[in-house]
Amino acid sequence: MFTVNDLIDIAVRMEKNGEARYLAAKKQVKEKKLQSFLQWMADEEADHCQWFENKKHHWVPETHQTDLETMLPDVIKEMMGDKALSLDDVNFSQVGSARALLEIFVSFENDTILFYEFLQTFIQEPDVLAGLEKIVAQEKKHVAEIQKMIQALADEETR
Repeated sequence: MFTVNDLIDIAVRMEKNGEARYLAAKKQVKEKKLQSFLQWMADEEADHCQWFENKKHHWVPETHQTDLETMLPDVIKEMMGDKALSLDDVNFSQVGSARALLEIFVSFENDTILFYEFLQTFIQEPDVLAGLEKIVAQEKKHVAEIQKMIQALADEETR
């Protein structure tokens, strides 16, 4: 049986995972600008994690928790495992360039956005919904910023 709080736990794991991966990537890249960017991304993920942890019991009253087993599409059920929207299966030592690394992060951020948009459907508290909408907007900003970095790296490669 899955509850909304189980979905929130997945969100916390996703944010912690993102933070750890951005910090690990920061250690692997040499460009100072990219290191600074990855630190910013890690800090954003840490802030999101804290928000989810602080709001966990404000999403819906425990008496209104729903058995989501029959409601969740198969793809979301697969996310319930230990590798929920995880970057754990990416072998970063095999990533050949900063550009390729950033492309992996775009995919992760987009998956996160989709999951959070799905999660919004279960929120009843207006303040919590507004907070999650803000996080979704920040995640979209992350994608836009990563794509700018990818473009900047592509421009450098063509010079």
